[in-house]
Amino acid sequence: MGKITVDNVESDSDDGTVSKQTWNKLQNACHSQGYREGLIKGKDQKLQEGFDQGYLSGFKQSQNSAEMKGFLSAVMLHNIRNLELNEKLKTILADM
Repeated sequence: MGKITVDNVESDSDDGTVSKQTWNKLQNACHSQGYREGLIKGKDQKLQEGFDQGYLSGFKQSQNSAEMKGFLSAVMLHNIRNLELNEKLKTILADM
């Protein structure tokens, strides 16, 4: 978006004054530009908030899953001679 400045507005008369019509156009352009910038900023902020929440949630779920897998692997190692139990635990681990 181009910036709206006073330099962009041409005077309507020889003495450099700006007519009410030109002034209204400038005000409308500034309003529209401000609206667009606010909308973009709001979307970016909400997008970041959603990303942060999703990242934290995913991290917690991954951590819980890793802890469970570690626990089941330790149980398998402790019961290494119990083949039936180890096969069940391997199936559970594979499904995680």
